[in-house]
Amino acid sequence: MNKQTYKYLKLIIIVIIVCVVLYLVNKMFLSKKMGFSNYNLANPGSFPLMDTVPILTGDYKYTGNKNVSNDNYDEIWWHYPIFRVGNYKQITNNLRYYKNPDEGTCVRAEFCGALYKDKKTKSNIVVPLPPAPVTPYPRVNYYNTNINAFPHTTNPPYVMY
Repeated sequence: MNKQTYKYLKLIIIVIIVCVVLYLVNKMFLSKKMGFSNYNLANPGSFPLMDTVPILTGDYKYTGNKNVSNDNYDEIWWHYPIFRVGNYKQITNNLRYYKNPDEGTCVRAEFCGALYKDKKTKSNIVVPLPPAPVTPYPRVNYYNTNINAFPHTTNPPYVMY
C-alpha cells in the first residue's frame, strides 16, 4: 500500500471509532435524561385517573352519574350568587367557598348538577378588619412590624417606603 491509501484508511478507521463512541455515549447517558428510557408499546404506562372520573373529584364528591342532567338555562340561572350592590356589610358576588362548582354558569346547561354533589363549606361572610393600631413600629400594609425588621430606620413611625 502506498502512503496516501494508508492515510485514508487510517482516517476512515478514526471516523468509525468516533461514531461508535458517540453512539455509545448517547445510548448510555443522554437518552435517559429525556425520560423516554421505558417508552415502548410492550410495557405501557398506567391509565390516568383523570380520564375515567371528572377533574374536580378530589375537591367535590362525584355523583357517579354517567349521563347529563335534564336542566336547561331557565332552571339553572338562580344558582348564580347575586347580592345587592353597595351595602355596608361588604357582601359581594365573589364567593370564597363554593358548595358545588355548578354555580349556574354552565355552558350547556345539561352539565349543571350532573357530576358533583354539594359539599358543606365554610361561611362566605367577610368581616372587615378593625382600624390598624397605632404603634411606634413601622407599618407594612395593614400590619405593624417589629423594629428589628428595619434596622436602618431612625424615626420608625414616619418611614415611607
